Amino acid sequence: MMASPSHSGRVLIIEDDPYNGPFTQQLLESAGFRADLTVSAEEGLKVLERDQDDRPDMILLDVNLPRKSGMELVGELKAHPELQYIPVTLFTVQDSLESKIEGLNRGADDYLTKPYEPDELIARVNAMMRIRRLYRSLRHERQENRRLSRAMDRSERLMNLLGRSAQMRLICDLITDIAETDSHVLIQGESGTGKEVLARAIHQESRRSQGPFVVVNCAAYAETLLHSELFGHEKGAFTGAIRRKPGRFEQANGGTIFLDEIGEISLPTQVVLLRVIQERQFERVGGEETLTTDARVIAATNRDLKKAMAGGSFREDLYWRLNVISINVPPLRERKEDVPQLVANFLEKYSHTLNKRMHSVSNEAMDLIFSHHWPGNVRELENAIERSMILAKHTSIMPDDLPQELRTGMMSSDEGNPRTQLNRVERDHVLAVLERCGWNKYRAAHLMGISRSTLYSKMRKHGLSGAG
Repeated sequence: MMASPSHSGRVLIIEDDPYNGPFTQQLLESAGFRADLTVSAEEGLKVLERDQDDRPDMILLDVNLPRKSGMELVGELKAHPELQYIPVTLFTVQDSLESKIEGLNRGADDYLTKPYEPDELIARVNAMMRIRRLYRSLRHERQENRRLSRAMDRSERLMNLLGRSAQMRLICDLITDIAETDSHVLIQGESGTGKEVLARAIHQESRRSQGPFVVVNCAAYAETLLHSELFGHEKGAFTGAIRRKPGRFEQANGGTIFLDEIGEISLPTQVVLLRVIQERQFERVGGEETLTTDARVIAATNRDLKKAMAGGSFREDLYWRLNVISINVPPLRERKEDVPQLVANFLEKYSHTLNKRMHSVSNEAMDLIFSHHWPGNVRELENAIERSMILAKHTSIMPDDLPQELRTGMMSSDEGNPRTQLNRVERDHVLAVLERCGWNKYRAAHLMGISRSTLYSKMRKHGLSGAG
């Protein structure tokens, strides 16, 4: 009784015997397999190269073939980067032990002696099918491991750049998830939170990373100039247009265009921008030729666009076109755990640009950095580190190297900050003494044991103008 296959599959038969070839094909087909018959090594290779998306699950290969032998062919197959995983069973003749050993040494997975029993053929084919499934499973596992490894490397790279707080980890994961897409992205957050850095990271991790990354600050141009900046203009389109100028969307073709401060563009320009995003088409200012662009749009704003839509200053349809992927970047004061990583990044950056070897911040200076409210967010932190490195006299940043607002705590809004409390106590004391002395500065200074110039300095510091 002929055994039935556990799973059907495709078999390529390479056999020039006019009896055994057709018989083997018919036998396999009757058992539920797809079977293709070729009569030479060259013809078999053509089938394998032609049917790249539907290659056979195994090959039955005769040793004795015209021109190129089965032995030569099995060696070529096992050296091929893609074909080497297809199991090969050799047809050998009775008592040809040398051929069997040579075939196995060349990489054949099994052999079958002719003439063979039908049940034996089906059993051997089923065994090779199981090996093929194992090959595929292992290959899929390797591919998945490589994918996970790349994802972990990408996530680690992003966290080193952007931060490791819970909020930034979620953003890093999102960037990884959208890496293989071309969806438009809207980044929202306070000024200075690093929206452009985030946009560059999205571009670098995307499949467009080899293309251009073009930045446009929409708030930096008047309406007419922004239109020309985005879409270009023809010679003579307006006064001063002495030559044709490609727009930023042309320059970003095949890459990414970053539209910063998108909430500042006028309604007429929004209409044109909407068309470019929807249809990927536009005309230069003063031109009639319709141009196309393949640019991914990443937009950013520190404005509340939903309020702008409610007020009629931002188009709702444009908002939803831009907001396919939404990223809200939290302010630095809400993710203080990212500060050490960001400080380390800026130390490394400015060690190169300033040619000044400095790789650490003293504990006292770091305490002041942590206690600051950072109204300017990451941009303010970067400026503070750059300034401190320029002025530092030691190999580490010390408290005296930091900007004054960090040292005095004047700009901190943290009511629990000891420095803020000390300033409040000093202000209340100076005010109480002045009021007791009827705002007589000479008497107040004498009572506090300080000079009048020092008193005036403290009054200016605490915003005390007085009445006398």
